[in-house]
Amino acid sequence: MFVVLLEYTAPVSEIDAQLVDHYEWITRHYDAGDFIAAGHRQPRNGAVIIARAMPRGKLDAILATDPFALHKLVRHDVIEFQALRTIPELAAYADQLTTAAEGARQ
Repeated sequence: MFVVLLEYTAPVSEIDAQLVDHYEWITRHYDAGDFIAAGHRQPRNGAVIIARAMPRGKLDAILATDPFALHKLVRHDVIEFQALRTIPELAAYADQLTTAAEGARQ
């Protein structure tokens, strides 16, 4: 699973000008099952996206199509983690615990 931290690198007025396209992009990836949650950071200097587990290259390709990225308005900082425990409603997104030996065989 991934936490993607978006940091605005442009004035909020430029961010706001691209919000509709960005929201449509977010919606496409919710509908595709790529994203689990997203929202503005507080204070409003960026945003956060929670993405399901997928190959890192796929996530990088998705993020490259973000209208904010296309207009060079944000920097994406990607944090990968294993969601070993979740609330029951998110159990489908939990990663399976593997031992070091199992991970080496994969």
